[in-house]
Amino acid sequence: MSQAHNQDTESKIEAFWKSCREYLPAEDRDASFSSWSFGDSAELSEELLNLVLSGDKTATCGALFDYEADGITPPKQGSYHIVTDFSGTPRCLIQLTQVELCAFKDVSADFAAAEGEGNQSLEVWREGHQAFFERRARDTGNVFDENIMLVLERFKMVYAGS
Repeated sequence: MSQAHNQDTESKIEAFWKSCREYLPAEDRDASFSSWSFGDSAELSEELLNLVLSGDKTATCGALFDYEADGITPPKQGSYHIVTDFSGTPRCLIQLTQVELCAFKDVSADFAAAEGEGNQSLEVWREGHQAFFERRARDTGNVFDENIMLVLERFKMVYAGS
């Protein structure tokens, strides 16, 4: 997940958050939020974002070592996140409905299907995610193996921008 944003992007994200607030329960309208994009390339980011917007993707995950490398605490259930495209333009607001830690080798077929990618099988999920986590491991000075811990996140879309 990409975090880099410039001042113009930050302004767009703040404006997007304001436009989302009316879709939130009253008690959450002053909640904090984070913003990020999927994947590690513009192409992958757009593919995954489109799956969210179509309703086919209701889950995502990240390697715990990525959070540690970035000095970021993993998200919590109930938290709000503005998902941007790879260039930082806000596209939708999601709320996490479930967050758990799980070893790569223990990810379930149900979770793989909720990620909405490929044919939604566990086998295809493992292939694509192993390649992604191997790239992330190299970038962060880690090593991929099937025991790496993942942060599994299930979410619901709250608001989709135009």
